[in-house]
Amino acid sequence: MRAIMTRKDSGAETDATQTTRSALVALAGHIKNLVTDQTLDSRCASKLVKRLKKEVDAVEKRSSGTKAGRKNLPKKFEDLDATLCDQGATLLVVANASLRANDASDAARERAPGTTPYRYSPQLRSSCE
Repeated sequence: MRAIMTRKDSGAETDATQTTRSALVALAGHIKNLVTDQTLDSRCASKLVKRLKKEVDAVEKRSSGTKAGRKNLPKKFEDLDATLCDQGATLLVVANASLRANDASDAARERAPGTTPYRYSPQLRSSCE
């Protein structure tokens, strides 16, 4: 019978990483640009950032680095978080505008000649309960 090796059994140290601070800064910058250009969905970007933050923790544990490098990485992720927040707000505004447009078209349809507008009826509500 063949033994199956899992990640935990592989003998590799879990905190060991080959990732560098400069690579994480570059990735954060690329993700920010893609979200800003609306070529990467903000929900996908959020998942990537969540994973990258775990990698940042591993890199921070592994090495001390320079003072400028230690400051640059959190700043880059703060900028990325702000961009994701802005993109989320933009998507919310667009969705709200779409809902309002649908409501307006429904109201116009109710006012159109030959249509019967929906009217609230207490009897209808009690029959649904």
